[in-house]
Amino acid sequence: MTLYRQLFTWMLAIFFLLILAVTGIELSTTRNFLLTQQTAEVNNTINSMGLALAPYLEDDDKVATESVINALFDGGFYQEVRLKMLSDGSEIVRQYPVTVEGVPNWYIALDLFPVITEERTFTSGWLQLAEVKVVSHPGYAYREMWRATIQLGIWIGVLFIIAMLVIAIQLSRSLRPLKTITDRAQDIARNKFNSEPIPLPPTTELKTVVKAINQMSNQLEAYFEQQAKEADRLREHAYRDTVSGLGNRSFFVGQLKSWLAESAIGGLVMAKVDLITDTYQNQGFEQGDSLVSQFSKKLNTTISDADFTASRISKDEFVILAPNCSAEDLQVMGESLLSIVTDMQHDPMGISPPKVAIGLAVNSSENRDASQLLAQVDNALTQARNNPNHPISMIDQTANDSSMGKQQWKTLILDAIAHDWFKFKYQPASNSDQSVLHQEVFTAIERGEDYYGAGHFLGAVEQLELGESFDRYVVAHMIERLSDDPKLGPLAINLTQNSVTNASFIRWLTSVMQKHRDLAGRLFFEIPESVFVRYPDHVSLLTEQAHRFNFGFGVDNYGRNFQSLDYLNKFKPSYVKIDFAYTSNLDDEAQSHVLASICRTAHNLNITTIATRVETEAQLNKLSELFVNGFQGFIFEKKLENHG
Repeated sequence: MTLYRQLFTWMLAIFFLLILAVTGIELSTTRNFLLTQQTAEVNNTINSMGLALAPYLEDDDKVATESVINALFDGGFYQEVRLKMLSDGSEIVRQYPVTVEGVPNWYIALDLFPVITEERTFTSGWLQLAEVKVVSHPGYAYREMWRATIQLGIWIGVLFIIAMLVIAIQLSRSLRPLKTITDRAQDIARNKFNSEPIPLPPTTELKTVVKAINQMSNQLEAYFEQQAKEADRLREHAYRDTVSGLGNRSFFVGQLKSWLAESAIGGLVMAKVDLITDTYQNQGFEQGDSLVSQFSKKLNTTISDADFTASRISKDEFVILAPNCSAEDLQVMGESLLSIVTDMQHDPMGISPPKVAIGLAVNSSENRDASQLLAQVDNALTQARNNPNHPISMIDQTANDSSMGKQQWKTLILDAIAHDWFKFKYQPASNSDQSVLHQEVFTAIERGEDYYGAGHFLGAVEQLELGESFDRYVVAHMIERLSDDPKLGPLAINLTQNSVTNASFIRWLTSVMQKHRDLAGRLFFEIPESVFVRYPDHVSLLTEQAHRFNFGFGVDNYGRNFQSLDYLNKFKPSYVKIDFAYTSNLDDEAQSHVLASICRTAHNLNITTIATRVETEAQLNKLSELFVNGFQGFIFEKKLENHG
């Protein structure tokens, strides 16, 4: 029970007891008054009766005596009148029916008024004339008492309602600062510190508490900001080129391994910018660094896809990793880089050849060898130098295979949605105790004997802007399965960038979450980190609705983008899935420090950190020491199969 309810209940109870006591005293006073009044009336009636009957009793006139008795007691509140003539022992008896109109029987049964009986002897001098006995009837007293009870009940009810409203209003006003303190304490417990300071309340005691809460909130916020910045510094030191702001060679190698392990479909763009080399040699390091920074900024503008990553792997060499990218798209990207360098040469006459060589390598899913792919792009770079006026060359491994074009992929994906050719499988993410945190949904297209994994068509989904249709299909089917099977889940569905940045999809997903609130806790949505970084306004629309209906969401490729990790505190995801570049080489001490730092940042915000592709016990044990508390990979699939 809340403090407000406790105080409200006790204050009402005390007020009710006081009112009850006052009511009891008032009713007791009324009863005593009516009882005294009734006794006095009986005495007065007997006295009047003695005066009226005296002459008739002396004359022994029974007829006149009886007439006087009838006149005195007719219509009064008396049960019985008995007169005994002492001269001859005769009696005159009058009895009246006992009825009380307008008073409930249960109230009369309370026996509030005793029957008053008065006996007296009438005399004349020393001569006793008659004996009289009068038994009162309490009907009038009950009627007046019942009327007083009703009036008091009405007033008590009105006063109780007024008191209840006044107490509720005053308590709410008095405890409003306490409620604010409680809400802020709950925010702090959830590691939410970006609220405005609590205004100081008028109550002296609460002022001290509010000051302490505000100070603690500020200190914790500063601590987490400092920790996030420290993680950013470590990450940048290990994986970021300080001059260009792009990833360094270590970062590129990690991303390359991750891509080759996942799908290996796409390509590489490598540019060797001789203009930068000449600038370093002829104008010095300051001008060379300035040119590198300028080129890197323009390079980033050519990267439109959230999955593309650019790195600087040497003084004048840059590489772009482009998953799920076609040969035509790579060629367009190469032409863009050529234009950037041409513009930077400041040769309005266009006489000098471009001081750059660009090699393009398109990879197929069969080639998962990093050294072979790098050798191919180096060969393409060498071939590009043979054509100084247009130094771009491509080596396409998929040129002689049966890979499909964009329109063929579009037709296949739309047909798969229309004819339910999609197949789903689930990969569990578990903690170290093998308890399943959730199961990630993997999608594939199966048409006859042809099988296409997600790595084959997800790039086409993004490029062809089919993400909204595809994600609607997957979400609808998973909701149907969760509704049919209460034991299934929780499930995590990957959302495409195209969907998360689409207002129509956000509205649709909001209505779905509102309609299926019972599935909250059994359904998660996984969003790439690059979308959080590049499109924070779009993501906030979706995450606000997810928080509103208690649906969880996660961050995919956590740590891939060289941006501050402060977005974690803003969006409050349920979990983050660590980018494979941070877990690919756990024997590297520097990499382990960076991994521990970025995981600690999430861990201290009560966000679950999940590592993917965990294959061995050694990996599991090492990751457990680095603030990783969720694992996804072959080792847990095997354990769950053995356990089953």
